[in-house]
Amino acid sequence: MKKRNKLKGKWLIYGIFWAISFYVSLEVFSQTDQIRVIDVIYTTLFHIPLLYAVSLHSFHLIPNYLAKSRFWLYGFMLVILLATVYPMYEFTFSMLAGWLFSGFYLVGVHNPFEVVGFALLYLVVSSSIEFAGSWLEALRTRSKIVELESQNTASELKALRAQVNPHFLFNSLNTIYSEALKKSDKAPQLILKLSDMLRYVVDKIEHEKVSLEEELEYLSNFIALHKERLNNPEQVYFSTWGDFSEGEIAPLLLLIFVENCFKHADLTEKEAKIHIELKMEDQQLSLYCKNTIFKEREKTKETSGAGIQNAKRRLELAYKNRYSLKIDERSNFYETELKMELD
Repeated sequence: MKKRNKLKGKWLIYGIFWAISFYVSLEVFSQTDQIRVIDVIYTTLFHIPLLYAVSLHSFHLIPNYLAKSRFWLYGFMLVILLATVYPMYEFTFSMLAGWLFSGFYLVGVHNPFEVVGFALLYLVVSSSIEFAGSWLEALRTRSKIVELESQNTASELKALRAQVNPHFLFNSLNTIYSEALKKSDKAPQLILKLSDMLRYVVDKIEHEKVSLEEELEYLSNFIALHKERLNNPEQVYFSTWGDFSEGEIAPLLLLIFVENCFKHADLTEKEAKIHIELKMEDQQLSLYCKNTIFKEREKTKETSGAGIQNAKRRLELAYKNRYSLKIDERSNFYETELKMELD
């Protein structure tokens, strides 16, 4: 159906082209103020060899040779086509005119160079129309591709954001469960904090961007909630520097790196630490995370990198060419440094 519509459009364009050509030629060939029948007949005959050349060129040479990059063969066929234009012109006025219009005396007055020149002019003009149509079609196709890529990117980002949710929920519920078993007074406050965090996730997960201030508050609550389950909460160091009141960021992106610290850190030794720094300066956001490595890391090696791969993909989709990520993994610590240019 699409090919048929494209062909109809092409015929329509050429119909307009030949109508304009016929009208202009009729005005040129007319010898009087009024257009006579013989003028119409002569103009019609004059267009026959040109119609032959343009049609063969447009519907055969261009699609079969030029469009397929068969340039040498196209050039050879074009020379043959131009060489047959004048014989076609002679046949039109010497034989075809006598058969169709025997009551009129019609003679071709143009020499071979003039006829070939007319043919070349018509080929150039018609080819320009052809290429302009192809160019516009290519632009429309490119626009559709860009639109589809944008939709695919948005869908992928949405799916990646959705993957973040379960991790912090399970850890937080375990913390609250531990406090509830101890009948601690902290349990209600922790439940309320978790409720606020869940509300934030539900409200913001569909957004492409959220305010940096809101994201920082969520991150602070997340860290505070996890510190509650530690015997020595001072082992977790969290600091911020700069003005976070302006700027936007993709929701829950920083959480992946922070959560990774708590998920794989070893805090059983007194000297073990989780170090998290967040800095905002000149629209550049910097996140620094460092933690000691979980003793049984090798057992969880296959699954521990899923969150980081998620974050890398989100960064590439949302902040391409506007971020840098350095990860240093050694035998006793894991260090991450992320820098992002925000909107």
